[in-house]
Amino acid sequence: MQTGSPGDPGQKTASFTRSDAPMDLGSLDKQWILHPFTPIAEWETGTPMIIAGGEGARIFDDRGNAYLDGTSSLWVNLLGHRHPAIDRAIREQLEKIAHTTFLGLTHEGGIRLAEDLARLAPGNLKRVFYSDNGSTSVEIALKLAFLLRRKTHPGARRFFSLERAYHGDTLGAVGIGGIDRFHAPFYPLSQESLKAPAPDCFSCPLGLSRDRCSIDCADVAVRTVREHAPELAAVILEPRLQAAGGMIVWPEGYLTRIAQAAREEEIPLILDEVATGFGRTGALFACQLEKVVPDFLCAGKGLTGGYLPLAITLFSEETYRRLREDPGIFYHGHSYTANPLAVAAARATLGTLEEGCHISAIGGKRTVFEVLERNLANLPFVGNIRSIGLVFALDVFADGSRKIPASRETMTGIERKAQSLGLIVRPLTNTLYLIPPLSIGVDDLTLMGDILAESLREFGKAGSPNPVR
Repeated sequence: MQTGSPGDPGQKTASFTRSDAPMDLGSLDKQWILHPFTPIAEWETGTPMIIAGGEGARIFDDRGNAYLDGTSSLWVNLLGHRHPAIDRAIREQLEKIAHTTFLGLTHEGGIRLAEDLARLAPGNLKRVFYSDNGSTSVEIALKLAFLLRRKTHPGARRFFSLERAYHGDTLGAVGIGGIDRFHAPFYPLSQESLKAPAPDCFSCPLGLSRDRCSIDCADVAVRTVREHAPELAAVILEPRLQAAGGMIVWPEGYLTRIAQAAREEEIPLILDEVATGFGRTGALFACQLEKVVPDFLCAGKGLTGGYLPLAITLFSEETYRRLREDPGIFYHGHSYTANPLAVAAARATLGTLEEGCHISAIGGKRTVFEVLERNLANLPFVGNIRSIGLVFALDVFADGSRKIPASRETMTGIERKAQSLGLIVRPLTNTLYLIPPLSIGVDDLTLMGDILAESLREFGKAGSPNPVR
C-alpha cells in the first residue's frame, strides 16, 4: 500500500501514526458500532481503515498511509482538510461559546450568516431556516410548502419527484425518494410521491435515443405535473445532477421546463442542492446554470467546508410573510439549530469562496477530465462517461453490449485497488465517480484520474467483457 503520498511508497506521515494505542481500535469498532450504508457482515470480517488526519486533498490513516480524497469525504469537504481560515474561525468562536439554543434566542453568527446567504442566494431567496443536515433541510421545505399550498388547495397532500431521486433518509424524504435499495424497506411508513422518469439519456427509461430522451422525459414530467396539479403540495428536484441516484447529469433545459410548469400551475418548487450547492457543478448553486429560482432551496454538505453539520432551507420574503400570518409559528426545530461553531465554519467557507477563485477555476481543471475521458474511452467495459463542474463519473459493465452492470464484487475490487494506489473512491452500484475538493490542484486531480484509470485497467486484465455500444 502507498504511504506518505500516492506514488511514493515507503514514506510514512509520522504525525498521523498511532504508536501508543492501548487496544485494537478496529476490533472495538466492530464490537460497538453500526455503520451507515455499510454491509454489516463484510464489515465484521474486514479490516477497517481508521482515519487519523487530513490535509488539503489528502486524508491519512492511523498507520501513516496517505490517500487522495476522491469523494470529498462524502461530498462535504469543499476547500480541503485543515483549511486555515475555517480552522481559525472555529477556534475564535470557541473562545466565546460553543452552543446556544436558537429557540427564542439568537446570536451574531447566525444573523451574519443569514445576511451572507441572502446576498449570495439566487433571486429573492432572502430568508433562511437553519437545520443540521440535508435530509432535515428537505423535511423543512416539504412542511413549509405544504403549509403554503393548503391555503389554496386543501387537498394537496402529495409531492412530485423523480425516479432514482435521493433526498435523505428521514420519513418525509423517503417518501419522495426513488432508490429502492435505500428506501423500499421504509415505504410502508411514508407517503409515496408521484414520480416521473429521471432524465438518464444513456439508459433511457422510455427506450428512446439519446437525442430524444431529454425532450420526451421532460414532456412526461411536465405532463404529470400539469395533470396532477390540484393534488400536488410541491415539486421537488435535484437540479442538474442526481448524485446518489447514479450521478445522472441532466441535459440542459430539463430543469427549466419543469420549473416553468410548476410556476404556471402555482405549485411550490423545491430544489434540493444539498449535493450540488456551493460550486460543485460550476456555479454557486446548480439552479443558477439555468437561471431558475425556486420557492425553496435546500443546501448543506459543503456549507461548512465539511467541518460541522449545518444545513439551510432558503425561501422568499413573501413566503415568510404568508407563514407569519398563518400559522404564525413553525413547529419544527432541532437542538443544534444554528450551532455557533458550525455557523462560524460556514461564514469562513463562504468568505473563502467569495474572495478566492475556486469556482471560476473549475473550467481550467476540467481539462483533466477531458484527458481522462480520452484515456478511458479505449476500455471496452467503460461507458456513459459524463461530467459537470468538478464532478466526473462513468459506468462499469460486465457486458457492455447489453448494458449489464458490473457486479458488486467487481466494483468492490476496483475500489480496493484504487485504495491500494492511494485513492479513496466509493462506487454507486456500477458507477465510479470523482468529486474532489474545489481547492484541489491540477497535479493532484490528474493523479486521481491516473489512479482511477489504472484501477479500471486491472479489472480489464481479469477478463475483458463485451464492449459498450
